[in-house]
Amino acid sequence: MAIKASGRFVPPSAFAAGTGKAFTGAYAWNAPREAVGRERPLTRDEMRQVQGVLSTINRLPYFLRSLFTSRYDYIRRNKSPVHGFYFLTSTFQRRLWPRIERVNQRHEMNTDASLLFLAERDHYARLPGMNDKELKKFAARISSQLFMMYEELSDAWVDAHGEKESLFTDEAQAHLYGHVAGAARAFNISPLYWKKYRKGQMTTRQAYSAIARLFNDEWWTHQLKGQRMRWHEALLIAVGEVNKDRSPYASKHAIRDVRARRQANLEFLKSCDLENRETGERIDLISKVMGSISNPEIRRMELMNTIAGIERYAATEGDVGMFITLTAPSKYHPTRQVGKGESKTVQLNHGWNDEAFNPKDAQRYLCRIWSLMRTAFKDNDLQV
Repeated sequence: MAIKASGRFVPPSAFAAGTGKAFTGAYAWNAPREAVGRERPLTRDEMRQVQGVLSTINRLPYFLRSLFTSRYDYIRRNKSPVHGFYFLTSTFQRRLWPRIERVNQRHEMNTDASLLFLAERDHYARLPGMNDKELKKFAARISSQLFMMYEELSDAWVDAHGEKESLFTDEAQAHLYGHVAGAARAFNISPLYWKKYRKGQMTTRQAYSAIARLFNDEWWTHQLKGQRMRWHEALLIAVGEVNKDRSPYASKHAIRDVRARRQANLEFLKSCDLENRETGERIDLISKVMGSISNPEIRRMELMNTIAGIERYAATEGDVGMFITLTAPSKYHPTRQVGKGESKTVQLNHGWNDEAFNPKDAQRYLCRIWSLMRTAFKDNDLQV
């Protein structure tokens, strides 16, 4: 028998308001998980592009090659091969590779100066990643070839003028220096007294001293090490390893080298003593060095004391002491900051790509601007 109810019914209670959080489940087995799906494989053309870009990376010096290959392997393992493909083709090939090529073009062998070392062009291109042992052999090879060139030119001069005494003249040595130093300029160096030679003011003594350096293995080793350091740092700047987020002033590799050299110098100073030959008294050399302006802390104190003294002198003379900050234009900066506050990020500055300016170029620009400012101060009778 059916039961019929009459009257009003109490409506059911409303659903509880959602918290906005995803349902996690009461147990581990019903917790939400990522959707199971198959990653899209690379097409044949994409695989060819990957192999082509990787072959380009393998031709780079080790410090750059390891940087890009490790990054590519990390993206491919933690994301997908497709993301790795986008990193190689979009980030490296389109954005970074043109900057690397521009830096290498600025530092490559100057064949316009001389073609004598054209056979060493490929070897010189490996200078940024060259170790010290290989670099010393390269320096010895350069000096020996220049010496052979000098000998051949000297013999030709004697054959043309008849006597060996004719070599010991300003004209002869300037002639020999011009050929030897001109060939050395292929390695992007400025030989000693080169400006005097161009002005026709070179003497025999100056030619001897300049040519002797070009025949010295140690001199070439020092020159090549300096070029290697600058070229190495320029490449790291080009790929974005020097910026506010990573390392604002220099690359981490350069900072490690500076600290290692300082530590080696300190260890050498600790092993040395100063001895008075008359009294036989001996003291540690490191104690005297740390008590002089060679100590960075003391050097900083003297700088601050000098600034304070200039400020006091300016106040007594009725002048104003101030700091002036000069900033280079954006084309001298390889990166730029985008956004404000916490959302500020660092991006590559494409306006830098055309010239690939280095810190030395920015320094020359600032020195030129400061010289123009001093000229303007002088023209307006302002004492600075």
